[in-house]
Amino acid sequence: METRKAQLRKLFLEKRKALGESEFRLINTAILEQFKQIDLAGVNVLHLFLSIVEKHEIDTSLMVDYLHKKYPHIKIAVPQSNFSSLTLTHFLIDDDLVIEKNNWNIPEPVSGNKISPERIDMILVPLLAIDKKGFRVGYGKGFYDRFLIECRSDIKTIGLSQFEPIERINDTDEYDFPLNACITPSGIIYF
Repeated sequence: METRKAQLRKLFLEKRKALGESEFRLINTAILEQFKQIDLAGVNVLHLFLSIVEKHEIDTSLMVDYLHKKYPHIKIAVPQSNFSSLTLTHFLIDDDLVIEKNNWNIPEPVSGNKISPERIDMILVPLLAIDKKGFRVGYGKGFYDRFLIECRSDIKTIGLSQFEPIERINDTDEYDFPLNACITPSGIIYF
């Protein structure tokens, strides 16, 4: 199998698109169950992405609901994309948050209370594919690569993957950061 980012991106987008609705729901439930095993001690602010569920992205609303019920003290932050600078701005999920879908159908904050990356303790990172060293393939714009540089050095980064890791991504570079862990439907992998 070709293991360069562009080919992996295409392959895993096709695999995601091919998921049947019942299989997609089972994957989301399994990932939520694995997420419940993550140690959240010391996490005051958790960052996650808002899903485009119709594109079969992992349904992070399940994690938001779980955190609100079991860990109400943990603040949850979500990103807003700036496509001209390829950067993210972060907002807290609270009563002031207003979310709308952007031109790419991504649900994003349009107003609310911003939070700086330095205040975030853990990030649930979107990805299409991940390798056994913790390197990920995203959508290819580098939003999260830029975001991770802005975070504290002790940030906990956990990928969410519908599929098991591949052996190796061949074209990683100095801008790629390995994640600390990855949740798949079958378990949690620590790197």
